[in-house]
Order: sequence, then C-alpha cells, then structure tokens
Amino acid sequence: MRGSALVACLLAACDPLAGSDYVGQPMFTIVGTFASSANAPADPVGGIALMWQDSVGAGGPGAVATAVPVEIEFPATFRVSVPLPPPPAARFEFDGEDVELAEAYVFVVQDPTAAQLVPLGLDRSHVLIYASADVAEGTLSADYLGGSVSAGYQLRSFTPATLPAAGQQAMIDRCVAGGAAAVACQARRDYQLGEISNDDPLRIVVAPP
Repeated sequence: MRGSALVACLLAACDPLAGSDYVGQPMFTIVGTFASSANAPADPVGGIALMWQDSVGAGGPGAVATAVPVEIEFPATFRVSVPLPPPPAARFEFDGEDVELAEAYVFVVQDPTAAQLVPLGLDRSHVLIYASADVAEGTLSADYLGGSVSAGYQLRSFTPATLPAAGQQAMIDRCVAGGAAAVACQARRDYQLGEISNDDPLRIVVAPP
C-alpha cells in the first residue's frame, strides 16, 4: 500500500464527499503541520479528506472518502475536526466479533468536492481508526489495530511489514475470497498498525498538483 500504489488508488472516481461545513462538537481532532516539496504551492490549497481503506478488495484507501473541516494557521499548522462516525461503506468487522472498525488516511486534496480526487500530499506514518465498541486484547480486531482500543476514534501508527499479522492475514484472505489477485491483496496489506498518542502531530508533505 506504500508509495505510488497508495496515491494511485485515489485517481478513480470516489463516492460523494460529506459536507465540510459541520459546526457541531467534533468527535475527534487531529493536529499537524504542512511541509512543501519542491515546486509545491507556498500555501496548502484545496482541502483535507479522509480516505477510507478498502475493507473488501485490493483497492486501498479511497474506496470511500469524507471531507472534513480544517482550520489552517499559515504558513504550516492545521487542525482537522472529525464531526461524524465513518460512513457505513467504510466499516468492517471480523467474524464472531461484535465491533465495527474503519481505517482512514489523511490526505490534502486539490478539490474535496470533486468526483475524482487529486491528491496533493498525505501523512505516511499515522492512521485514523474507528471502533464502534471497546476492542479487547486477544481478538483479531486488537491484532489488526496493534492492541486494544476504546470505542470511538484513535490515532495509530503505520509501519511497513513484510509478514502479515493474523488480523491483516484475515483481511488478505477476505480480499482473495472476493476475487482479487492474491499478490494485489498482499501488497495492500504489507503494514501493521500500532499504538501512538492521540496528540501526536501529523506531517503532510504538499506536492505540486
């Protein structure tokens, strides 16, 4: 799921995005900074979108997308409010476990309202996860998330891994059973989530459109 494979999945048409003008109490807040790569705009443009991981096939992040409100303090600091639970299409659960999970990656996009999203950058070391109920140790859900978590949104770390853990292997098997090529399913799952502070700041490198 790393590198160009992660970005390429965003070029396909996505579901309509949720409105970003929600002003109620956020369920979770993400903070971070922007950094500009060579020839990138001096100021971030467009908006922030949560790109939800494909929970069925080998599509990768972007199977479902949600625009989220963002406050930017130029030149580089941002605060993202996550006002709502993840859309139903982004959720999945493991057999025999009564908890729904969802997994999103934080992207800067050129136009968050477009049917085809153009990515301008992403954070490559943080993942936003959601659990509909507390996740207990010893379950496949906990193995997938890199440990037990409480209900709601949490940040997790993203670490490349060549050998899938049991939770990731279950998702690979589900992907293959759905008709996708085994090599593609494996490539989308070559990582492990892990514990990290919810206050840990994100860092998004913004590239030219």
